[in-house]
Amino acid sequence: MPRDYYEILGVSKTASSSEIKSAYRKLARQYHPDVSKESKDVAEEKFKEISEAYEVLSDPSKRELYDQYGHAGVNQQFGGGGFSWSDFTHTDDLRDIFGDFFGDDIFGSIFGGRDGKQFRNSSRAGESLRYDVDLTIVDVLRGKQIEISVSRVINCSGCGGTGAKDGKTDTCGQCNGRGQIQQVRRTPFGQMSSISECPVCNGTGKVAKEKCKKCGGQGRSEKGSKVSINIPPGVDEGSRIRVSGQGNAGYNGGPPGDLYVVVHIKEDSRFERDGVDLWTSAVTTYPKLVLGGEVPVVTVDGETAVLKIPAGTQVGSVHRIPKKGLPKINSPKTRGDLFVRIRIDVPIRVSEMEKELLKKLDNECSSATEGRWKDTLRKKFGI
Repeated sequence: MPRDYYEILGVSKTASSSEIKSAYRKLARQYHPDVSKESKDVAEEKFKEISEAYEVLSDPSKRELYDQYGHAGVNQQFGGGGFSWSDFTHTDDLRDIFGDFFGDDIFGSIFGGRDGKQFRNSSRAGESLRYDVDLTIVDVLRGKQIEISVSRVINCSGCGGTGAKDGKTDTCGQCNGRGQIQQVRRTPFGQMSSISECPVCNGTGKVAKEKCKKCGGQGRSEKGSKVSINIPPGVDEGSRIRVSGQGNAGYNGGPPGDLYVVVHIKEDSRFERDGVDLWTSAVTTYPKLVLGGEVPVVTVDGETAVLKIPAGTQVGSVHRIPKKGLPKINSPKTRGDLFVRIRIDVPIRVSEMEKELLKKLDNECSSATEGRWKDTLRKKFGI
């Protein structure tokens, strides 16, 4: 079971954003792999753990999900394997903490591993993309097939992504093909060795003999494409649908990134959602409340269900229509219920005949109420 994020940062559950940031700064200085007194593996694991906690607790929406549902509430915000450095959105905070000590390469030993294992001269996956889509409550009921337009980066067909004409390259003389350069600096913690991307070859370890004219030596270009997305029934607000391989092109033969479609549900004036259950209101008349009767209710399917209410039904009472809610995302044939609140509309204008009838009804009600009170007083007090 993952540790509690508040415990990891050493803050209370009511901690302010400034207290959370202060706690992270202190722990980051303690556990960064290049300054920690712990072993490399232990320091890297602890640094990642406090960074994951900071990523969640410093984001109001993620923190709210975590406070309500624990780790299950925020797991969907990360990739399938849980939190990774690609999910970390506070690199500026790390620069602010460590920039003076490590220069621009404060992430070399943690974002992808030491010794430049993830520089561009090794194969690595392309960046993932995000697309937000708005759905109606009916879309949630039935599911939806949509086609979206996505602008993504692809490898240049003219140079195969090398940036060089006909793909012909030489080994970079600045870094001798390593894609990185090493520098030793004096810091308050002693001498520190930092590894950064080679500025000549931009980390590829290769330079073009002649730039590709098609892409101007970039090796990659943007292209719009249509992607078909199958949204299953029962999706919830914030659900992420992963479309494998539809992100940006990879580097040096690496696989492309993925496309994540994030679902947002539009508000519906007719229904309130509570998980797989729905709530709605139905208007009836005073006589039906008193005598009982049938009330028509429009369901999310667009059908009209007949709700039978018993005599003496009160305004605001709730009645259930089974299996007329939303489907479960992993079991679309299993549906929630529709809960109906009963209310009546009071007319602003009435006819003269209606006025007379209402007055007679009021007199009858008053007499009946007075009679009930007298019976009660007689029984209790002998009056």
